[in-house]
Amino acid sequence: MFGTLFAFAAKTLKNSYEANKRNAMLQKEKTEMELNFLRAQIHPHFLFNTLNNIYGMVMENERAGQVVLKLSDLLRFSLYESSGMRIPIGREVEFLADYINLEQIRHHNTRVAISYDFDHIKNKETPIVPLLLISFVENAFKHGVNATIGKAWVRISLKQEGDTILFHVENSKPDTKKERPATTGIGIENAKRRLALLYPDKHHLNITETADSYKVSLTLHIND
Repeated sequence: MFGTLFAFAAKTLKNSYEANKRNAMLQKEKTEMELNFLRAQIHPHFLFNTLNNIYGMVMENERAGQVVLKLSDLLRFSLYESSGMRIPIGREVEFLADYINLEQIRHHNTRVAISYDFDHIKNKETPIVPLLLISFVENAFKHGVNATIGKAWVRISLKQEGDTILFHVENSKPDTKKERPATTGIGIENAKRRLALLYPDKHHLNITETADSYKVSLTLHIND
């Protein structure tokens, strides 16, 4: 009798262990599938937006050469260097700077004031998920600057304090009475989802909106 009960208990524990192991594997596969799906969306979304940005400039030879060089760097990073789960934050910063410089070339007139500060990264080898911050920067230009007919501005900063990354993006909003309203697109939602999957309980995202500005503040703990 005791032997039968012991065998039954052992079998139950084994089945429970195998079920938990199987569920854990399924959850891992589900998470990987979600991340791959999000990455597949981010790449073409970003690339097509960038190509649209330079569409009206192809006949301006002096600036077109600069744009092609910047775009080639962006494409190389987006297609080849960002395939890993982590990259050095210094490389991510270079990518962001290239994108912003491309926008500066595009908005070369005095209508748009663009400023950024990436000089406070203590350790450029600190690992970070690639293409995590670009959606917030792209959103500032697409739904802020590009949607505004009059003067516009964008301010971006990224700094490191120990194991914490502080990222801020703020942009002007168009006058909704005179111009089309600024909205957020799929890029922001993807960024939120990736943060939830890859930095659970290790990030704080705060988005504030006023009548004339839109601000994103992200605190990211990267001691993994």
